[in-house]
Amino acid sequence: MHKLLIADDEKLIREAIVELIDWEALDIQITASCKNGMETLDAIMDTAPDIVMTDIRMPGLDGLDLIEKLQSLDSHIQFIILTGYPEFDYAHRAIKYGVREYLLKPISEEAIIDAVNHVKKSLPVYSNPGIADLVSRLLVCRQEGNTEQARLLLDHFFTHFTKPAELRPVGLNLLMELHTQFLPPSAEELSHFTEQILSEQNVMNLRDIISRQIISLLFTDSKQKSAFAKTSLADTVKAYVSAHLDDENLSLKYIAENLLYINVSYLSRTFTKQSGEKFSNYINRSRIEKAQRLLRQSGADHIHVIAEAVGFGSNPQYFSQVFKKYTGSTPSQFAENK
Repeated sequence: MHKLLIADDEKLIREAIVELIDWEALDIQITASCKNGMETLDAIMDTAPDIVMTDIRMPGLDGLDLIEKLQSLDSHIQFIILTGYPEFDYAHRAIKYGVREYLLKPISEEAIIDAVNHVKKSLPVYSNPGIADLVSRLLVCRQEGNTEQARLLLDHFFTHFTKPAELRPVGLNLLMELHTQFLPPSAEELSHFTEQILSEQNVMNLRDIISRQIISLLFTDSKQKSAFAKTSLADTVKAYVSAHLDDENLSLKYIAENLLYINVSYLSRTFTKQSGEKFSNYINRSRIEKAQRLLRQSGADHIHVIAEAVGFGSNPQYFSQVFKKYTGSTPSQFAENK
């Protein structure tokens, strides 16, 4: 199922798009409905949608500026623009940023459905309906204490995958789905397991590695497992963010796919559960706290330099908007009153 985020400053339009279309029939999950550009960017960082349907003119950060920023943050997102402005300049910029659908308001349900179906063709198919059924059966085996039946279920399921490249993502997704039922793995556990999976080239050995890890997860006492947990996933993410705050393209999706090799939705849920806040709030708060320290040291004359140093790139206006959201004052006002 693909994920869709809707952004429009008109509440009635947002609600109509969400409620009047049978998204489940289109194999689409609505991840968020946002009223302005800043809220949209935060939601994208937290939910990693496949498709963003956005108005052009929104408070804070308009749709085209949002798309421009996201081109470097996540180039795989597909965009559908909703607008009441047919001007050539808007359309030209939209095409430049790779926008596939440009819809003029008022928009019919049919036009929205056609646009979504069109952009879906450019998205990867990554769901495996067999996993949900397998997870359910494995949980029954756990309740019954039937280790042998669990092994047989896994052996049968894995026979459908004859190449390591096919089995690796399925094994990781299966493990993450099961982990949502229990304790999240520590960073050390996850790193060790993913290293084993990525390095193993023999499909039979790979089946055995995945099976043993799943059996251990299902039938090892949770108290015993927690004793081995050292660094939580949230702590690992926080450490990486702290070391890369100046990177304006830093995202949870990048960390999930390139550092931890896990599903971004799973990492998002786990981070929120372990840290008590969403990733977008954590990274914005960390950047603003660092900006406050730098402003106390340097003053208002170096705001553009500070914006770059805390990950807002060459966009001091957006930096100022986020800064005011978290502190109640602009960077200039903060520096003057330090």
